[in-house]
Amino acid sequence: MKKEILPLTSPDVIKRTITLFSHPVILEDVNELTHGLYSRNSLLAMTKDWNLFVEFCLEKRVHPLPASSTAVRLFLENESKQRKYSTIRRYAVTIGLLHRIIGQADPTTNPRVRQCLADLRVNKKGDAKQAVAFTSSHFHVLVQKLANSERSIDLRNLALAGIMFECALKRSESKYLSISSIKINDAEVTLNIEATTYQLSDALSAVIRKWISVLGTTQGPLFRAIDRHGNIGEAAMDDSSIYRALRTLGEMIGGDFKFSGQSLRIGAVRELASQGHKVKDIQEFGRWLSPAMPYQYLGNTDKAETEKVQFKTIKPWG
Repeated sequence: MKKEILPLTSPDVIKRTITLFSHPVILEDVNELTHGLYSRNSLLAMTKDWNLFVEFCLEKRVHPLPASSTAVRLFLENESKQRKYSTIRRYAVTIGLLHRIIGQADPTTNPRVRQCLADLRVNKKGDAKQAVAFTSSHFHVLVQKLANSERSIDLRNLALAGIMFECALKRSESKYLSISSIKINDAEVTLNIEATTYQLSDALSAVIRKWISVLGTTQGPLFRAIDRHGNIGEAAMDDSSIYRALRTLGEMIGGDFKFSGQSLRIGAVRELASQGHKVKDIQEFGRWLSPAMPYQYLGNTDKAETEKVQFKTIKPWG
């Protein structure tokens, strides 16, 4: 959801903020400027992006704030030599956002900067490598290795990967799951997400039953932080702990499997497609707003790009 942050209006506050942000800043500075509306991970990225831009400007002896469109364009072109387009685009978004909040003209709306981004998008098309797909075979290997483990972290990680794969969950959806979203009876185990009910496989159902038994409660987050001593906390897993859990599972499988949150979604799409499901049905199953990403995960980039265009807002060049 787009954050609505009113720009600064006080001349004195604007002057002090320009002085502060004309040099490298810390996360707390960005958090205060954005009124605490962003997650820690977003703040870390924004702080890193801004400081990189400031360092470039200081090296070139130009003002980072307010920045000229030429400085922004040269910065983006310079970073494009070693960064993917998605990262370059993120840099531009951060630069534009901070300028607007501080009450300065957004240099990224300049036609030359926008043309630069358009050119980079074309030139660097395809530079983003798709994540490794998680498959049912991977899950069965992990079940054999971990289903009878006495370590709570093994059961949690196995249950996490299984649910993310079988229900095509995003990382953000997984960390907010509650125990109450799981329904257990003698015949089956199901997961409820909004108005949709997902029936889990027998193998995953057995893992979930065991994991909830280990939790020993019927309330609170389903997937929780576990410390190095094996103690289960009350707080839900965060993005970093989910990332580490999936990487650990990849190492257990062997080879060079580096799973990410996207790996489970990609694997779910391909699994459903192999079972004969149509893209429209897969879109509904995975709660996508459009079929663009299912097409992308299935390798149909032409269809994916066509669908993405329908969700883009084209800003006027004036």
